This record gives sequence, C-alpha cells and structure tokens, in this order.
Amino acid sequence: MDRRPEGIQHNKSVALDHIHDYYKKALDRLPPELIPSLLEAGFCFGFLDPVSNIISSTVSHELGKGKKGKRPRRATSSTKKSTIEVENRRARYKTISEIIESSKDFSMAPNRSKSEGAGIAVRSLRGLATFLTSYFRYLTIQDALRYLRLSKADLLVAVHLIEEDYCSTYTFTIHDMTAKISLGCAATSAMHPGVPAFVSRSLLLASHVDEVSNLLPTKGCIGHSTIKRLSELFTLTNDMIDDDPRRPMQHAISRMQRCRKKKTTVVPAGLDYTLKLLLLDKIHVLYLKAISSIPRHELCSRHHRGLLKAGHCYGPFDPVTNIILSAIWYDTVFPAEREFEVEMISTKKLARIECLSLEGLVAYILALFPALSTYQAMRYLLINNVQLDMVIMRAKEDGHDQRFPFSQSEAFDAASLAACHPSPTELLEFATTVMPVMGETLHSTLKVNRMLSSRDVCLISETLSQKFPPSKSPKLVPDLNMHASNIIAGKRMKFKAFQSAIVKRVKAALFRYSQRVGQEYELHVICDVNAEIPEHGICYIPGDYKYPFSHMNILAKRKGSQIADADAVPTLFFIECSNIDEDVASLCCPILEPSKVAGRCFHCECEGIKIIHPPSETYHGRCTEFEDMASGKNPVSNEELISQGKYGTLFIDTMEDDCVYFDSAWDGDFAVSINEMEQDRNEEEDFTWLKKETQELMAYNRGLFVNS
Repeated sequence: MDRRPEGIQHNKSVALDHIHDYYKKALDRLPPELIPSLLEAGFCFGFLDPVSNIISSTVSHELGKGKKGKRPRRATSSTKKSTIEVENRRARYKTISEIIESSKDFSMAPNRSKSEGAGIAVRSLRGLATFLTSYFRYLTIQDALRYLRLSKADLLVAVHLIEEDYCSTYTFTIHDMTAKISLGCAATSAMHPGVPAFVSRSLLLASHVDEVSNLLPTKGCIGHSTIKRLSELFTLTNDMIDDDPRRPMQHAISRMQRCRKKKTTVVPAGLDYTLKLLLLDKIHVLYLKAISSIPRHELCSRHHRGLLKAGHCYGPFDPVTNIILSAIWYDTVFPAEREFEVEMISTKKLARIECLSLEGLVAYILALFPALSTYQAMRYLLINNVQLDMVIMRAKEDGHDQRFPFSQSEAFDAASLAACHPSPTELLEFATTVMPVMGETLHSTLKVNRMLSSRDVCLISETLSQKFPPSKSPKLVPDLNMHASNIIAGKRMKFKAFQSAIVKRVKAALFRYSQRVGQEYELHVICDVNAEIPEHGICYIPGDYKYPFSHMNILAKRKGSQIADADAVPTLFFIECSNIDEDVASLCCPILEPSKVAGRCFHCECEGIKIIHPPSETYHGRCTEFEDMASGKNPVSNEELISQGKYGTLFIDTMEDDCVYFDSAWDGDFAVSINEMEQDRNEEEDFTWLKKETQELMAYNRGLFVNS
C-alpha cells in the first residue's frame, strides 16, 4: 500500500479517519432511534459542517419515511434510565464499529454493483470527492483526496483550499448552479436513496446556516424540538430563503484555521498539468479581451492573421497590449501575399497561439530566474494574472536571484524560441527598440476607451511601417506540388463553407436575442466553436452521423454604438444552436464576467475546447453527463475526461487551419512539410480524398455538420 505523504491510499486513510470521528460525534448527538436512517443516508457532505451535515441528512431521511419527529423513549425511574443509557451507548459503539469495519477495502470508482456493501463513511468519502471533481474542472480524484486530507474531510473547507490554489477570482456560493449540480452528483455517487430531496433540503438548510449552527448543539443529544424545527426548515419556500449565499463559506473559513496547509516544496504528481490548464484558461480570456479591443473591420479583414501567427502575450506590457501590438506589427512587417476576410477566428489556431504564448512566458521567466522550476514559474504567472512585471517583482521579493549580468534581449530571445515565433530575430529588434514606446501609447489608449478606433490601428501600422519597412519575401519558399495544392484549396473551401453555416446560425440566434431584449446587436466576430454537441449523451443522429447541436462563443455589440459609448466594447456571448433546423429556438446569453465563474460542459471539456459557458443557464453537456459519470453509467471517468481534454488542449492538430492561413510568401517550413507529406499519395488515394472533401463540402453548404 502506498503510504507516502501524497499517496492516494494515505490520503484516503487520513480522510476516512476524520470522517469516522465525525460519525462518533454525530452518534452522540442523535437519538438511537435514528441510527438506521444514519446508516442509510446520514452523509457528511453538504454545505454545513460535517457533523451537522450528518445530523441534518439523517433527520431528513427519517422524516422522508413518514416518521414525523418521533419522541425518544423516556425512563420512568432512575434504574430504568440508567439501563436505557447503557443500551444507547452500546448501540452507538456497535454502530461506529460497523462503520469503521465497513470502510476497509473499498474503491473510489462509481460502480454500483461493487458498492452495494459499502458503509456510510466510504460512501460519504466518495460523495465528497465526487463533489470536488464535479465542481472543479481539471481536478483529479487523487488531488481531490489530497484536499480532503488537508481539509479534514470538511467539504467547504476543501473548496476554499482549492480556490486559493487555483487563484480563483470567484468565491463559492450556494446559489451557484454548478454547486447544485455537483451536490446532486455527490449524492448519486454515494447512492443516496432520494437525491432530489437531499439536494433541495441541503440548500434550504445552508440558506439558514446561522440558525442551524445555533440549533444543533456541540454536545448532548438533540431533542424533539430541534427535529421539529429542522422539519420546518426543510419545507420552506424559495421566497423565505435568506439573501446572503456566501454565509456557508464564511462559516467554513472560520473552521479553516485548523486545516491550514504546511508549506511544501514537493509538487504532487499531475498538479503541474492542472496548473498549465488553469493558466491557459486565464490566457484565453486575455485573448478574448484583445480580440474585443480591435475594431471589427481591421480584425476581420487583416489582423486576424497576425493575431493567430504571431500575436503572443509576452512582452514589456500587460498581455492584452502585447497581443495587439505584436499582431499589428507582424501584419505590417510581413504583409500577407493575399488578404482574406473572416467572420470566425479559427478555434484551433487560437488555442495553439495561447499554448505557445504560455511556453514563451515560462521561458522568459526561467531566463531571468534560472533557479526556478517550470512549476514555480507557472505558479507565479497564475498568482499574478500573467503579468510579467508583477511576476518579476514577486519573485525578487521572495528572494529569488535574477541572473546577472543580464539583458532583456536574452529573455525575449528565449521566449520567442520557446513560442516558435515565425520571425524571432526581427521580433527581438522590435521588442528592444520601438515596442516600449508604442506600447505605452497603446496601453494608455486602451485604459481610456477599452477599444481601439480604426484610426488608432491605422496610426500604429503607419508608425511601424516607417520604423520597420515591410520585408520582402524570402526566395527559399518551395512551390507546392499538385497534391499539396489540392489539399490547401480543399481545406480553404471547407473552412469557408463551415464559416458560412456557422455565421448563418449565429445571426439567427442574435436576432432572436435582440427581439427578446429590445435592443439590436451586431456580430463582431465568432471566437470558438464546437459543432459536435450530442443530445442526451448520444453522439450522432442515427443513420445520419451528424451532431445535433453546436456550442460557441461570439463577440457582439449594440448596433450603432460608438467608441466613446460605455457599451462600445463587444460583449462575449454563449450560443447553443441546432445544427439541423435553424428555426429551433437557441440559447443566446451574454457572459458578463468571463474571468470569473463559468458553467461546465462535458462535451467541450472532452474536446479540450475553451468555450466559456454561462454559469446560470441549462444546456447540453451541463448536468446529465456529469450525473452519469457519478453513477457509473457514463463509460468516461473523471480521469479520462481530464486526459482527453488535456490532449485536445495541449496537443493541437492545426493542419487544416494551417492550410487556410498558408502564405506562399512566408511559410516555407509548412510548404516543405505538406509537400513531403503528400508526395507519396497515389492517384487513387487522391481521388478518394477529393471525393470525401466534396461530400463534406456539399453537406456544409446544406447547413449540416458532418462528423469528419
């Protein structure tokens, strides 16, 4: 058995020891008549402290049996009273012994057939871990157990510890829809006999956490009046709920002092990947902000290319300023051989430039502070919201020595090489000469207006062209062979057809939203698309091999708004629409705080697509799929979901979209690569490929998204 401090068996064992202690305390405070209900459904997870969760869920289950607060038996003489007390102690001792004995040799897997004999403590631990993995994206079972050990198996304390480690900008509240779904998943995995009632009653009690905390004594057996008041709280309506949903977490923080973590230099296995994925989420929001700050015409007709090829976020200024300036600089100095207009930013190429930016950021920090580990560098980035200047200042404050002698050009050189910048030498010259001055002006403009005007972009481009005249195309780019040319032509046609179908649905959804709110909105640009959303867990429509729904993020702004207007900056929207019938009502809603809490989606996470989902809406992939994971009905486990999503996020195949953006004037490496890849293709293979591409293209033009 793995008994290492961070070992999964050790974490389970320590967490269970705490849970057993909670059951001992709960048994001392519950009438013996309620012991059967405790063993059936007295779970320690919920939004109160663990002992109160056990007591309240036991009483709730007892009341659900139709037993309305039966009074405990009373002794008629001192001798009989003594006998009853002895019997009660024996019953409690026997019960806790059974609970501890039933905790041996168990699995955390949500397999109902293997869990029939599992005791209440084991099922509670499974529920605790399931809540955490359902609530927090990227959290593995192993890490969930580690946090449960650190929090002494107190659910909301564990949540707060994770929020601290994740540098979350959002604090848990009981009104959060993801919290409600996660609690249902926890109850499902623990095989609770009445999940809906358990969830609703847990939320009702949590909304009266101050009263419940005073109601349940820390010592002594609860009386009939307490059980009666709990039963009254269970039947409250929504209009009688307290207003402050933060109180349960505030109570948890007051319990947290005893759970403070000791500092450690050991990084638990897998946590570096979690950190990387969390950072990429933050970086994605920064890219969305940069995209929203560039005027539509300039973005869609020209600078989408510079953004996706060289718009990295490392540099001397805030990430958004660095992204915009780098994108405009690249398009100015390395002009496209042919410019083309888009209405949709490539999802995969956007994800790749974000990944490369992170590699560049880490390389920059390690070049400055060679004694830091990659994990430490990423940790500093997460804490300081990807602000390099803040990272450098914090690292110095923590006593890390900066390399000496050192020049900023070395850090830029390391960053551009790690980020695979297409023109690292020219970037270095730009970063160390003109960028500092122009960045100050751009940063100041964005501070005032939050969005650039067309004139602002034009002035930046003109200034850059004076300092850096447009380069001439190198003579080393090889000509494409026939097969490679066919591939590129086909991919471009497919992209246009796909974009056309998506835009049509987006505009229909925006039109319906505009009618609903009484204000017209116009599309700025489509940011991310997942056109492969199944219905009720079924991947395809039988016989057609089509996915019925799409999820996407778009940026749109109020029609007619000017730069000076408060709402001139485009708003991020989430859209779920039908791939089959555009007349089917779609979900279209604004995401007002994309950097804070967002809803989860099984399907988008499985693909590693960073679409930001609304926190308070219902959509495909939000609930049922996670509940099926908790019950074991879904063949994909939590670890597999994270692994598949990680692969989709970090190992991105952008071959198709590289074809769309191929520039024969500059992309020599890609030309060599695609020529070599296609040189062995024979005529029969080529004919088969062209036939398949034509069929897919026809399907897209009909507005159907065929699984490729």
